[in-house]
Amino acid sequence: MKRVQQETVDYKANLQRVGAAIPETIALLREYAHHGDWNLVRTAALQDNLLQKGSSETVVGILKAVKRRVFLDMDTLPSAETLALAIIADIPDTAKSQMIYAYICTSDVLVAHTVVGLVRPLVATAFEPCLTAKDVVRFLSQEATIHRELRIWSETLRQRWAGSFMSLLRAVGIMERLPGNRLQALVMRVEAFTFLLLGLLEGELSPGEALAHTLWDWYLLSEPGKEILLAEAQGRGWFHYARAGDIVELQPRYASLEEWIHASLG
Repeated sequence: MKRVQQETVDYKANLQRVGAAIPETIALLREYAHHGDWNLVRTAALQDNLLQKGSSETVVGILKAVKRRVFLDMDTLPSAETLALAIIADIPDTAKSQMIYAYICTSDVLVAHTVVGLVRPLVATAFEPCLTAKDVVRFLSQEATIHRELRIWSETLRQRWAGSFMSLLRAVGIMERLPGNRLQALVMRVEAFTFLLLGLLEGELSPGEALAHTLWDWYLLSEPGKEILLAEAQGRGWFHYARAGDIVELQPRYASLEEWIHASLG
């Protein structure tokens, strides 16, 4: 299936429509891995109640959101087909959620910017970082001074978006579960890290460019955190990695990302 064009840099009111929908995304991608045809996935969701929802309107909304998120015209993220292969692999759901998170951030500029502009500084500087819906709404108000499209958002819409944003953070492990509101450094799975890193390298980035890519900011990854993950990936035989000052040597042990998925993830 041809991938749709990525959205513009304008901020969109998308996240609050269906939220993170990560379990639903996993279910749809499993079906896509089986059929390789999004139309058949849509049929299974609408006619066979694949997502086990009581409302067809809800299902349609989730289908639109997942399609928008995973069929991206982006060289830095693996294709929907490759993502689907990883989703059906024998890896923890936490790793799958963290993979999907990159697609949500890439397809929704406001989500990515709120993580980098609001959440990341809090985690980096606060002694006990917490986040409330009021904090997110205040951030949106500040952004409205630059992004005029936010000025027409109602207070209700801002609050709904803030709630969905916090639910996303909880779904990927950046925020503790309800009723708490504490932020925490993400414990990134090495499977998700390797999946994304191999995708960047296949996008013809150099090792240094791939490791410095902005997507790692969405995971709140520090440089020591990257080193730990690289060492773990090397220990599993997935990479050869070495660093001498600013010189980075990073060589995948597999010819392609798909070969790594088949050989290492099962």
